This record gives sequence, C-alpha cells and structure tokens, in this order.
Amino acid sequence: MDRDASIIQLCRQGHRAGFARLVEAYQERVYRTAYTFVQHREDAQDLTQEVFLRTVRAIDSLDSSRPLWPWLRRVTTNLALTYLKQRKGHLSLDELPEAALPTSGPSEPSWTRVDLQRAMAELPPLWRMVLTLRHQEDLTYDEIARLLELPVGTVKTYLFRARRALRARLGSEGGDGWR
Repeated sequence: MDRDASIIQLCRQGHRAGFARLVEAYQERVYRTAYTFVQHREDAQDLTQEVFLRTVRAIDSLDSSRPLWPWLRRVTTNLALTYLKQRKGHLSLDELPEAALPTSGPSEPSWTRVDLQRAMAELPPLWRMVLTLRHQEDLTYDEIARLLELPVGTVKTYLFRARRALRARLGSEGGDGWR
C-alpha cells in the first residue's frame, strides 16, 4: 500500500496517526501554494488549515488509488481564488522573506528574491496563479486551464502578460527561463 493510500485508510478508520501523517506529508506544499497565491503568512496558514479540514471531511469520497497532491492542490487553489475574490485582489507586501538570491556572477540576475516576490505580489491574482502553477508546480497549459476553469487561450494570455510584467519590473534578465 503506498503512502497516500495508507494515509487515506488511517483517516477513514478515525486514527489520529492518519491525520498527523497527512499533515506531515503535505503541510509544507499546501502552505507554499497558498502563500504564493495570497502573499500573506497568516492568511496562508488559515487556508492551509482549511484545506486539511476539508480533506478530512471528504476523506470517504477520495479515491485511495490516486495520489493526494493533485486533489489537495485543487482545494488549495480554489480556496485561494475564493479568498482573493473576497479581498478583491488587495495584496499585502507584509512578511516578505529577506533571503536574497546570489548576484555575484555575470550570468546571475541583479534582482533578489524579495524583488521577485514584490513584483509577483503586484500582478493580478489570476496572472500570479497561472505563473505559479506553470513554473513552480510545472503544470501544462491544459492542466492549469482545467484547474482554474479557464480556456487554454486565456491561460496562455495570462502567462504571457505575467511574464512581460515581471520582465518590466525586474529587467530583461528575469525572463530567459520563462518560456
């Protein structure tokens, strides 16, 4: 029995260890995904908790032969979309990490991780989501379109515009790997 099937089975049987294993296995990924979308630590923590609550409530309907992460990613994305719609796209730049990317070599970018996160935070929420799903989650255009319930053409347009906006904010160095 694989890890996800084992977790689902334990949760279905009401074992605390099942829930603990679920959280241990996916908390960081869910949090990172939520944070990327909402750009605020406490809000991402709240969304992460809600994802796990919904998972436990839906545990009996989950297919234990399928991996959990795609389902968790969908729940996280949907909750983040709802949250952003309620906030009407207002984004906070609070609590940005201070770690910077190295800038010593000639091929290294002259912008820092903070610069990138600030530029990302200025993007419209759906552009940021499409960019994140494509480059951090490595989803295809079709997968993103299904996940966000958008036409593939719209996904491509949002991705193009997001990349262009980031290049403008960060300089031309930021875009070479964004194809």
